[in-house]
Amino acid sequence: MGKKINVPKILIAEDEEELRELYTLRLEYESFNVVFAADGEEALEKVEKERPDLVLLDIMMPKKSGLEVLRELKNNPSTQKTPVIMLTVLPQEKTKDEALKLGASHYLVKSQIMPPEVVKLIKEVLSFR
Repeated sequence: MGKKINVPKILIAEDEEELRELYTLRLEYESFNVVFAADGEEALEKVEKERPDLVLLDIMMPKKSGLEVLRELKNNPSTQKTPVIMLTVLPQEKTKDEALKLGASHYLVKSQIMPPEVVKLIKEVLSFR
């Protein structure tokens, strides 16, 4: 039997179905294992259950905002080391500063970045773990 390859698992927390599908397809094409959540509460549940290697997190989501999710992930000893990349429509510096202070590894504005660039960044973040 061959050696088992560790395929990184990415959680996409995004309430917009088209974007979630776009990133899921792109990441699966790049051989990532993808799970997703459509709201903040589901994102927290999936992180606990699935133990992803990285979370791609939207800010404006139902039930709990991405910033609330990020705060809870970083305050939980079992999830605080999980890298989180914020992917949002909010370009405000104040929101970006808050996300980075809370522990996000990167803050990306959806209109300013294409999926291949996001995949490249995910690979970079995971290679330094």
